[in-house]
Amino acid sequence: MQWKNIFSKTIVAGLFLLSACAPARVAVREELPPSPEITQALERFEKAEQLFQEQAYSKALAIYQMYLTRFPKGTLVDTALMKTGSVYMALGNYPQARQRFQRLVREYPKSPFVEDARFNVIVAHYEEGNYSAAIKYASSVLRLATTSHQKSRIHNLMGYTYCADKQFKAAVESYMDAYQLAEAQKRAEILSKVKEVIAYLKKAELISLLDVYKGRVPSGYLRLQLANVYALEDRIEPAMKVVSEFISLFPHHDELETAMALMEELKSRSLVDRFSIGCILPLSGPYATFGNRALMGIELALNQFNSQPHVNPIQLLIKDSKGDPNEAVRAVESLTLKHGVIGVIGPMITSESAGIKAQALKVPLMTLTQKPDITLLGDYVFRNFLTLSMQVKAIVNYAVQELEIKRFAILYPDEPYGISFMNRFWDEIIVHGAEIVGIESYSPDQTDFADAIKKLVGLYYPRPEEPPEEGGDETTPPTDQPLKEEEKEPEPVVDFGAVFIPDTFEKAALIAPQFPYYDVANILLLGTNLWNSDKLIEMARRYVQGAIVPDGFFLSSPSPRLQHFVRNFKEIFVVFPGFLEAQAYDAALILFQRLNQPEVRSRRTLKTALTQVKDFPGVTGLTSFDETGDVNKQIYLLKIDRRRFVQIRP
Repeated sequence: MQWKNIFSKTIVAGLFLLSACAPARVAVREELPPSPEITQALERFEKAEQLFQEQAYSKALAIYQMYLTRFPKGTLVDTALMKTGSVYMALGNYPQARQRFQRLVREYPKSPFVEDARFNVIVAHYEEGNYSAAIKYASSVLRLATTSHQKSRIHNLMGYTYCADKQFKAAVESYMDAYQLAEAQKRAEILSKVKEVIAYLKKAELISLLDVYKGRVPSGYLRLQLANVYALEDRIEPAMKVVSEFISLFPHHDELETAMALMEELKSRSLVDRFSIGCILPLSGPYATFGNRALMGIELALNQFNSQPHVNPIQLLIKDSKGDPNEAVRAVESLTLKHGVIGVIGPMITSESAGIKAQALKVPLMTLTQKPDITLLGDYVFRNFLTLSMQVKAIVNYAVQELEIKRFAILYPDEPYGISFMNRFWDEIIVHGAEIVGIESYSPDQTDFADAIKKLVGLYYPRPEEPPEEGGDETTPPTDQPLKEEEKEPEPVVDFGAVFIPDTFEKAALIAPQFPYYDVANILLLGTNLWNSDKLIEMARRYVQGAIVPDGFFLSSPSPRLQHFVRNFKEIFVVFPGFLEAQAYDAALILFQRLNQPEVRSRRTLKTALTQVKDFPGVTGLTSFDETGDVNKQIYLLKIDRRRFVQIRP
C-alpha cells in the first residue's frame, strides 16, 4: 500500500486551507488602527494568496519574501513565515519549509500559527522520508498540545508515519489514540485507517493488541484478521475458535457477514479429504459424448496412478452436470461441502457457473474448456485445455519465423468461433510484425465460396478501365468492326502467402478446391485443430497438401510417452484416444501428482502447488500454468503430407 502517497495528498490539501486563513492574524490587535504598512502588506498578501491558489508558487513566494526583507521585525512576519513555509511545501522543498516553520515557532511562540507550524514540521520530516525524526518531533509536540483536537491530529499523523515506516503495530496504537480523542464525526475515518493497517499485522502483533484492547474497538477487526491468519496457515480449528468468539462477542459488528462467510468456508475446509478428488462432466444430455470421452481419460490416469507403489491412492467422486449450469453448481457444492474433496476436475460446458462457485468455496477447479478468460474468475480456477490463443500463437509463429511469410489473408465463417479466431489471428500477426492484406467472411451455412475468394484476390468487383494511350483520340467514335481478339479475363491479385481458415474440416474440404479454380495457387493453407481429421485428406487431398494444423494431441506422434498412453488406452477401452481423452488424462495426472506432495494438505496448498506446475511432461505436450491459472502448453503442429498428417513440432 502506498501509505506515503495517500498521506501526502491529504496533508498538502490541509496546508492550502491553513495558509488561506493567514491574514486573519492582524485582527488580534483591535485597539490599534491598521498602519499603512499592514494595509499595504495585506493587499499584497491577498494577491499572493490568489497566485498560490493558481499554483503560481514562485510569484507568491516572491511577495512574502519581499515583506520579510523589507520588514524583518514587522507585525506580519509570523504570517509571512507561515505562508512561505506553505509555498515551499507545495514546491516540494521540504528542508526550506521546515526551516520557516521552525523559525516561526522559535521566534514567535505566541503566534496563533504555532500549532500549525509545529504540525507542519512533522509533515516536512515525513515528506523527506525521515520517519524517525518525524516521530521524535511529534512526541515532543504532543507534550505541548493543550486540546483534544490538537492531540488527536498529531496521533493521526503519527499513525501515517508509522505506516510509512512499516511499524504497523505502532500505527494501530497511534490511530487508536487519535480515535479516542477525536470528535464523533471524525472517528469513522480514523477507524477505516485502522482496518487497513490491521491487514498488515503479524500473528504475534494481533495477539498482543487483542490483549491491549480486549473487548473494545478495534478488537473485532483484530479477531477477524487473526482468524484469517490461522486460515492461511491451514490451522482450521484455531481459526474457527476465533471466528466463533467474534460472532459471540460482536453480534452487531459491521463485519459480521464476513465472519459468517469465513465460518462457512472453514467448516467446509475442516471436512477436506486430501486424497479425494471430485469430477464434474456432462455424462448425460446433449453433451454426453464429450463428457464420457473425457471420463475415460481420467479413469485411465486414476488406474495408472493408483497402481504405482509408494503413493497415496486417490479416490475419485464423479458427478453428472448434464450440461446444465445449475447442476454443475450443485455438484461443486456437494463435492466440496458434503464429500470434502480437495479439488475438482471439470466441468466442460458449464465451466463459468462452476468456476464462480468454486472460487466462492475456495476449492481448486481444473476446467476443461476453451471459454475465454475462464481463469480470471479467481485464483482457485485453472484450465488445462487447448485454447484458441495457443493455436493461433503456434501457427503464426511457425509461418512467420520459420517459413518467413509476411503477408496473410483470412477467410472465416461469420459466427462466434470464426470471429474469435479471426480477431486473435489478426492480433498475433501484428505482434509478429507481419501484415493482413485481405479478410473476408462467409455465412456458416454457405457451400459456395466463390464470392469470398474473388473478393480476396480482386476478381469480384469490376476493375477500372485502362487509360487511353498517350496521343490517342478519346473522342474517336466506336466502329462496327468486331474486336480482333476476345477480351481477356482479369488475373487474380494474390498478394498473400498464406490464408487462415478457422472452420471445420468439412468446410475446409469445400473451400480448398475453389482456390485453384480461380487460379489462386502457391498459397499455404492454415487451419485450426478442427482440421485434424483423415477425412479432410480423403475429401480434398490434392488441394490441402502442405496445410498447417495445430492440435493438442497427435495420435501418430513418435513420442514414447504418447505411444505408451495410446497403447494402454486402446487395450482398456478398445478404441483409440482422441484430444478430449488426452487433455483430461493430463489434467488428472497433474492433480494426482500434486496431491502426493507432502506439503499439499489443504485446498489452499493444492492451489499453490498448481501455480508452480512448470513443464509437466504430458501426452498433450509440456504443460505449465501462468499467474492466472491458465494453461501454457507446447502444442503439436501438423502438416498434411500426401495421404497423412505428419508432426513438424515439437
